[in-house]
Amino acid sequence: MSEYELYLSGLSIPQVSLITGLAKSTLRFRFKKRGILRSRKESILIASKDGRLGSGMRGKKRSFSKDWKKKISMSKIKHGDKNAKGRSLKPSGYYEYTRGEFKGRLVHIVLMEKKIGRRLYSNEVVHHKNHIKTDNRLENLELMTRSEHARHHAKHNLHNRKRDENGKFK
Repeated sequence: MSEYELYLSGLSIPQVSLITGLAKSTLRFRFKKRGILRSRKESILIASKDGRLGSGMRGKKRSFSKDWKKKISMSKIKHGDKNAKGRSLKPSGYYEYTRGEFKGRLVHIVLMEKKIGRRLYSNEVVHHKNHIKTDNRLENLELMTRSEHARHHAKHNLHNRKRDENGKFK
């Protein structure tokens, strides 16, 4: 029996490889070239019916009781309470809350909102006076309008930028 007939009879590539002695990669290449290579889904279904799945429940439908789901949920919450820090440093350089009421919000903004007793307006920003984004002490935070903030940084950049030999900013 040829490798093609073995494969088409329902055997998997590893099984055909054991019988024929051909490498699995060679068989896969040949089956793909002939247009008979099964999809992953088809292969898993066949293996499931034959009881050949490698790890227990793969490819089989599972159902969970409400009690089981609740226990898993409570376990995850308990694990989070024990291990999660509640904030993380984002690629932007600012800290963000990762748990609780302020989840997904930047720490310096929440601190300023608590200080002024309201949410920030859309034209307001919180500025770090010492330009260190992770320094969220209240004495380092300043409430500014967007235009004031832009003006402040424009002046700061003007005095701290270097010029090339032609007088242009680098």
